[in-house]
Amino acid sequence: MKKGLYSALLLSTALLLGACGNAEDTSSGSKVEQTTKDQTATANSAQTNEAVDKLVQVFPQKEMKNVVTTSVTLAEMLHILDVTPIGLPTTTHQLPKEFETIEKVGSPVEPDVEKIVSLKPDIVIGPISVHTSLEKKLKQTNVASAYLPTDSYEDLKNDLTALSIVLKKEQLATSYLNELEKKEQKIIQSLDVKDRKVMILFGTGESFMLMNTNTYVGSLVNTMGAQNMITKVSKSKEAYVPLSMENVIATNPDVILLVSHGDATVALKQFKDEVKKNGAWNQLTAFKEDRVQALDYSVFGYASIEKAPQALEELQKILAK
Repeated sequence: MKKGLYSALLLSTALLLGACGNAEDTSSGSKVEQTTKDQTATANSAQTNEAVDKLVQVFPQKEMKNVVTTSVTLAEMLHILDVTPIGLPTTTHQLPKEFETIEKVGSPVEPDVEKIVSLKPDIVIGPISVHTSLEKKLKQTNVASAYLPTDSYEDLKNDLTALSIVLKKEQLATSYLNELEKKEQKIIQSLDVKDRKVMILFGTGESFMLMNTNTYVGSLVNTMGAQNMITKVSKSKEAYVPLSMENVIATNPDVILLVSHGDATVALKQFKDEVKKNGAWNQLTAFKEDRVQALDYSVFGYASIEKAPQALEELQKILAK
C-alpha cells in the first residue's frame, strides 16, 4: 500500500521533467538527446522509489500524531508538511516562527532523553548520524524512533517524500517538490557552470577537509553540474576526505569554496592568511582569478530543503564569476 502511495507521489515530478524536455525536441539530434534524458529520468525515478521505500520501512506501522524531532533539518520538513511537533532541538539555527513556543529537548547531538520521554511522543525522528548514541538511550524506554539520512540534497528530497507518506501528507509534499523542481531548473538553466572545477573545503585554520559529493554543499555543486574535483583524485565514499596539497595542485580548481562556522568574511581572511604559508596555493587558478569564496553559514551551515533554492542561486553567482 505504501509503495503505491509514494510511487504516485513521485510520478508528477517525473512527468514534469519529461514534459519540459519534450518541448525542446526540434531535431533528430535533440530527439536522441531527449531520449537519453528520459531514460536517465526513468532510472533516477526508479532509484528514488527504492530509496524512499527503504526510508518508509524504518517507521513503525502505527499512527504518529505526536512527533519529536532532534534535527533542525527534519523540523523544517515537518513545517512544510503542516505537522506541528511536540518537541524540537535546542539550536542557534532559526526554526520556523510557528515552532518558537514548542518544548525543546536539548542539543541535536546530545538530546535530553528524559525530556523526550516526558513528552510521550508516538515517534522520535532523528538524523541517522545520531542513531547509535540516541538509540542506545531510547531503547531503554518504550518510545519508538526512526532515523533518516540528512547529508545530501537528494537525501532531503527523499526524506520529505517518506515523511509525507508515513504522516499522510502526500499532497503537500508533491506540491512542494514540484515547485522546488521548477526553481531548481530555472536556476540551473539561467547560467551554464558545467566547466567549473570546484574544490570544497570544510574547517578552519590547518584542519581542513575536502567535502565529497554526498555532503550537502557537495551535492548542491553536483546539482549545478559543476565538477567537484575530489572525484578526480579520490575514490573514497566518505563525506569528508583529508586534504592533500598534492591533490590540490594536481586538480588546480577554478573555484574554492570554504565552509566553516561563523562569519564568512572572518573565515575567508583566516584561510587566506593560513595558505600564505604555502606558496603553492597562490599558483592555483582559483587564487589567481580571485574565486576563493567563504559560504554564508546561515545558508549553507546545515542541510536545508527550504534554503536549497537560495543556496543554489548563491552558488551559481560564485561559480559563474
